[in-house]
Amino acid sequence: MAKVGVETRLGSLPTYVYPSGINGAGGYDQNKLGLGPLITQLNGAQAEDKFAGPFPIAVGRPFESAAATAAANPWAVQWSPTEDWIFLADQSTAAATRRLLMYTFNKTSQTLAFEGYITITFPTATVYTIRGFRMTYDKYTTGTVSGTINGSGISGNGTTWTTDRLAAGSRIGFCSTNPNTISGSWYEVSAITSNTTLTLSTTLASGVAIGSPYVIEELRAVLATTNATAGNGGLNVVKGLQRATFSPGGTAVPAATTVDNIRASYWLADASTVLNTVTTGMGLQEKIDWQTHKAWVMDTIANPVLYNYNLRKNLTLTAGKDTTSLILKTGAGGVVTGTTSQANNGRIANTGHGPGAGSDCLYFTTTTRVYRTIPVDSITSLQTTWLSGGDAMTEVPPGGLATFSATALMNAIEYSGILDRFVITSTSAAGVRNYVTQYNSAGNQFDRLFTADIKHYPQATADTSAPYTLTLPPITALSAWVEGGLGYFCGIGATALTNILYVAPIGADMEYAVTTKNRLVLPKMLTPNCAKFARAYVIRIKEVGGNSTHQLGQPCEAFRSYYRTAGISDDSGTWNLLDDTGDLSGVGAASEIQLMCEFKTISALGIPARILGACVLYEDLSTDSHYNPCADLSDKTNKRFAWWFGTAFGTTVPTLRVRLYNAVTGGLLVDDTSSAPTGTWEKSVNSGGAWSAYDTTDKANDLTFIRYTPASLGDNINVRALLTQN
Repeated sequence: MAKVGVETRLGSLPTYVYPSGINGAGGYDQNKLGLGPLITQLNGAQAEDKFAGPFPIAVGRPFESAAATAAANPWAVQWSPTEDWIFLADQSTAAATRRLLMYTFNKTSQTLAFEGYITITFPTATVYTIRGFRMTYDKYTTGTVSGTINGSGISGNGTTWTTDRLAAGSRIGFCSTNPNTISGSWYEVSAITSNTTLTLSTTLASGVAIGSPYVIEELRAVLATTNATAGNGGLNVVKGLQRATFSPGGTAVPAATTVDNIRASYWLADASTVLNTVTTGMGLQEKIDWQTHKAWVMDTIANPVLYNYNLRKNLTLTAGKDTTSLILKTGAGGVVTGTTSQANNGRIANTGHGPGAGSDCLYFTTTTRVYRTIPVDSITSLQTTWLSGGDAMTEVPPGGLATFSATALMNAIEYSGILDRFVITSTSAAGVRNYVTQYNSAGNQFDRLFTADIKHYPQATADTSAPYTLTLPPITALSAWVEGGLGYFCGIGATALTNILYVAPIGADMEYAVTTKNRLVLPKMLTPNCAKFARAYVIRIKEVGGNSTHQLGQPCEAFRSYYRTAGISDDSGTWNLLDDTGDLSGVGAASEIQLMCEFKTISALGIPARILGACVLYEDLSTDSHYNPCADLSDKTNKRFAWWFGTAFGTTVPTLRVRLYNAVTGGLLVDDTSSAPTGTWEKSVNSGGAWSAYDTTDKANDLTFIRYTPASLGDNINVRALLTQN
C-alpha cells in the first residue's frame, strides 16, 4: 500500500447554509462547505485570513458614536435572516431626557453598524434613570390596501387599524406582507383616522392597486424607570417608532399630552399617586393579541412587589399620564436573600427544563440567588405567595465552591430559547465572572463560565493588531441579550473605556451544536482504492492578532472534529468523534470520507477557532509504502514473490497481507496474511543470501527483504502481486 493524502483548503469554497439554506435556498450539498447559522467562511488577502469558523467577535462603541452616549441593556430582534436590529438604553447621568441607540448587525459580513438614536422627553420634566428596557417589534398585515399615485391617503379593506391600536409614526410597505421583500419605498404613517383610513407623511411614488398586500412595521420602547422625584417613576412606553426614526443626527420624541397612539412617550402609572417608585426591572410576556401585551414590573429591593400592565390598552391621558393600564398589583412576595439588582433585572422565560418548564415564569437575580416566581398567569391581585410558591437557585460556580468562589455579585439575567439556558452576569470586582447555565433549585453547580477581565480597551484608536475578545470591560459589568444564538453584551459604563458593545456567537458553542446545527461540514473527500485509513489532520490558526511580533496575539478556543464514511450523500450518516491524534487506523476502507467541526465559543476570551483546511491520509491498494517490489529476488520458476524492506515502521511490523491477482482477468488467486498463513513467509537480512522464517521485527538494515511462496498456484498465469497491511 502507498500512503496517499487528500486535502481540502478553506477560504473560497462554494458554500451552503447547514442544514438548510437562508430563505429556503441551498440545502445539504456533499460537495460544498456547510456553514451552520453562526458559522462563516472568510477569504482574506493573507493565507491565514482564508478560514472558516464561528462568527468573529464584533465590537461597537456607543460612547464613541454620533450619539456620544453611554448606553447598555441591549435588546435585539432578527429583522431578516441576514440582519439583526439592536437597541440600547441610555446609561449616562440621570436626566430629564433619555436616549435610545440603534445598531444593525449584518450576519453575512459579520459587521456591526451604528444607525442612529432618539431623544425622549417624558411627561414630567424631572430626572429619570432607566432600570429596565425592552423594545417590541410587530408586523401588521391584516386585510388589503389601495392608494392613488401622488396621493397620501391609503384605504384599507378588512383592516382594523384603530381597533388594533396601531400608532402613527410607524412605517408601511406595499405589495408584500414580508418586510424583507418590500421592493419599493417604505412610507411613514403620519395619521391613522379609522380602521380603514390612514395618511402617509409623503405622497406615493406609484399607485397601490386595490387589494394589494402590505405590512406595517411598528417599534415601541418600554422603559421601567425610577425618578429623582420618586412619584414620577414607573413604566413608560414610547410609541410610533420605526427604523428611520433612529437617525445619525438624532430624532426628538415628545411627551404625550392627551392623544394616544402617536409618536410620543406615555406614562403608564399604576395610580394617580404612584407607588411603583423603586423599580428593579421587568419582564414581558409574548403579545396575546393587538389589544393585550402584558409587562411585569418588579418593585422594591428587599421585599419585592409585582405590577402587571397592559402595554396595548387604549390610554386615557392627562398630560401624557394614564392610570388605566394596570391589570393588577401583588402584595409583597417575601424577603429575598441578597440584594435585588436594578440593572435591567428580570426575564419572563418559558423553559424546556427545570421546575418552571412549560410555563411563563419571571426569573430575576439578587447578588446571591436567582429567583423563579410561580407561573405568572396564575398570579392574582394582592397575592403574597407568588415568590415563595416558586423557588431559587444558589450561586455555585462550575467545579464547586472548592474550585471557584461565588461572586455574591450576580447582577442580571437573560434567557436564550435556542440554547434553553440562562445568561447570568455579575458586577465587576475581584473574581468576577459570568455564567451560562440551566436553572436548578437543588444547589447544583452552574454549567459554564465565560468572559475574563484582561484589561483590554477595544476603543476606536486601540492597536488594531489586538484581536477582539469577549472580555469584561474594566471596572464594569456586562448587560446581555441573546437573539438567535448571538449574544449581545454591553458594558455598563459611562466612559469610552468601559461602554463597549460586543456581538459573540455563543449559540455556536459545541455543547449545543446537535440542537442548533452550528457546525462546519467539510465537502466529502474522495479516497479511491482505499485499503486502510491512517490519520486526519484539521489545520487551524493557533493565535489571532499580534501581527508578526505576536505581541498582542491571543489563542483561539478549542474545537472538536468528527468523521464519517457512510451516509454522506444524503447527510444521514452518524458522526464519529476524532481524537486529538487524528487516528483513523481502525476505520474500515471506504471510497470517501467527510469531516465536520464543532467549536467552543462560551469561554474566557471567546475567540473561536479558525479552520484553514484538512487532510486525510490513507493507504491505497498498491504495495505498502514501506516495501518495494524486488524482481531480482522474485522467482518465476518457484512462484516466489519478493519485496525490499525500504522504510522502517518504527515499531512492530503490523500483520501483512498478500493478494495475488490474475493480471489479465483481474481475478483474485491467493489471499493470505502473515498472522495466519497458508503459504510460506520468509525474511532475509543479507539481500537474500540466507532466508529464515518471517517475524514481525522492524527493518534491520538496508539489506532486509521478505518473500512469499503460495501453497499452490496454477501454471502459465500472469500474476500481479500486492503486499499491503491487513
